[in-house]
Amino acid sequence: MSWTLGIETGGTFTDLFMIGPDGQVFADKVPSTPAAPEHAAAAAFQRGIELAGVGPAAVSRLLHGSTVAVNALIERRAAQPGLIATLGFRDMLYIGRQEKTHIYDMFYRKPDPFTDRANVYEVAERTDPDGSIVDPIDRDQVAGVVDRLIEDTGVPSIAICLLHAYANPSHERIVAEVIAERHPDIRVVLSSDVCPVHREFERASTTVINAFLHPVVDRYLDQFAQVVKQAGCVAEPLIMQANGGVLPVPATRRRPAGLFLSGPSAAVAGAASLATQAGLPSLITLDVGGTSTDICLVTNGEVHETGHGGAYGEVQGQPLNMVMTDIVTIGAGGGSLAWADEGGMLNVGPKSAGADPGPACYDRGGDGFTLTDAMICLGLLADRSELPGGIKLSLAQAQQAGTLLVDELGLSVLELADSVYRIAIANMAEAIRSVTVRRGYDPRDYALFACGGAGPMVAAPLAEELDAGSVLIPPDPGVFSAFGLTAAGLRMDFTRAVEQGSPVMQDRVAFATLMVELRDDAITSFDELNVDAAALTLIYTADVRYVGQGFELRVPLEMGDSESKGAAYVSEAFHGVHAVRYGHAFEDQAVEITALRLMASSSAPSVLSQWRTLPTGQGADCRTVHIGGAETETSIHDRAGLASGKPVPGPVLCIEPTTTTSVPTNWTARSDDFGLLHLERRNA
Repeated sequence: MSWTLGIETGGTFTDLFMIGPDGQVFADKVPSTPAAPEHAAAAAFQRGIELAGVGPAAVSRLLHGSTVAVNALIERRAAQPGLIATLGFRDMLYIGRQEKTHIYDMFYRKPDPFTDRANVYEVAERTDPDGSIVDPIDRDQVAGVVDRLIEDTGVPSIAICLLHAYANPSHERIVAEVIAERHPDIRVVLSSDVCPVHREFERASTTVINAFLHPVVDRYLDQFAQVVKQAGCVAEPLIMQANGGVLPVPATRRRPAGLFLSGPSAAVAGAASLATQAGLPSLITLDVGGTSTDICLVTNGEVHETGHGGAYGEVQGQPLNMVMTDIVTIGAGGGSLAWADEGGMLNVGPKSAGADPGPACYDRGGDGFTLTDAMICLGLLADRSELPGGIKLSLAQAQQAGTLLVDELGLSVLELADSVYRIAIANMAEAIRSVTVRRGYDPRDYALFACGGAGPMVAAPLAEELDAGSVLIPPDPGVFSAFGLTAAGLRMDFTRAVEQGSPVMQDRVAFATLMVELRDDAITSFDELNVDAAALTLIYTADVRYVGQGFELRVPLEMGDSESKGAAYVSEAFHGVHAVRYGHAFEDQAVEITALRLMASSSAPSVLSQWRTLPTGQGADCRTVHIGGAETETSIHDRAGLASGKPVPGPVLCIEPTTTTSVPTNWTARSDDFGLLHLERRNA
């Protein structure tokens, strides 16, 4: 028997999703172990094979997503790397773009790069934008610089970012060779490998972030591989990447920043796959976990990525210029703590109770009032109900945790809980507007796809806040990121920088030649993974801007149209993308390409034939729910018992093993043949 197992490690829980050869499905959670996340992953592996009743060798496909990279970056929990730059460019990380993101903040402090200036050393060399060498590099001089850098700083890794290396990487490779010869234990990252495009600041920042993560990711991947091997797993793990695809461990090591937003990207990939099958390809994905809420836009089945709307990825105020799922993350989750500021205003998040001790209602020593505590006080969750991992919720503990804020703000416990619930929803709505309205998209044109343990409990009132009329809840939403892992295929992204003034726009042959080079790179890379070229899906895009414009927009390309129409085709496509993003286009203005890109992927094995939520064993019941100052007698349904196609009018709580879905009074719920739960406003 051949089984597929997805394991996604979050801040509070580690989720698992197990699929058998005949479509059997098992889903569950185990508590995360933040100090050693690999232990939770091993526990999830053991739990998966236990549920399926198989031996460890039955798992032929093991997929993993982790928060280890994002946690290391947010907490800056790693040794700083060194940086080797071209002579005269030592300060490019610290000069940056001279932007002030909060223009009215009198105490604004520019975000710090991921390495100190003392760790930046220079080498004498120079390459022009066309790739021609102006000043050759001297190996002896490089050797002296490398030795001083390592002796003076003791850095575990080195980023190499030389001027215009995207056009000619030879000098960067020489520096890497010298480091390997003299200091073979030092990890090295080249900008020409991880970010082969123009803009020195963004390229240097991206390279430094990769170098910063290199030791962390290396160590974690070693530990993860070790614990699953000890558990008896014989499959080679595939690691979820920030672009929504998976790669083997060796390929992940080469670009460690690819592990950034690994888990959230899996949820988006799963949502796009499942909803497209159901005929609903345009989504706002809402993944509400214990610590954060992750939001992404899917338009006509296409997951929005960085560059889609002109946006670069960013970490702690530092640019990360790589293809990633364009996810907006805010500190609003089930564990988000409520607090009052100096002016007596109630706030929710971003600080979280985390996995240990967790919300007060977990009865494990937490004493802060969280969103989860608010939801049990409101009746959305039942007192003494059991969560995965053996956690039993305590209403009494939640009420006790709210005592301090109740006294400080002059509210009742129910008023406090209702306020926390509504503030959290307002914060989520504002984050959704940042990826829709502010980028030229109308949220009313999208279905809200809610997952994560807390997502289904806030989805309907959040949709009302956005004036959206449709909500989708997948089966087992509390472990949906783990399902997304199993739905992901192998993926790699390839880039060719285009020199300013290049004949590519005017010469269709030159344009097609670059596209063929990208394709050949993809075929070669996938051949190393034993994937045949015929199995690949190839999607071409171009970074395009008006001549003289500061930044680009990403434009989809078709190989045939590009070859036959050339510049006219690219220009027309760009005008359309520009009009969506900014509300206008300058169709009489010349455009230029700064980079050509290729997304190459292979499909995941299709093993999921049927997926239904497992019954909880709880029959029909009712409970009082307190929302907006009103008490509503709300019926309780086991989601597994909902008949396909038959609408159930709210107010209803649909319970299942990993979460509860709240269906307010003016909404209906119905299940479809794909296992999706549809929530629809009756007055929409």
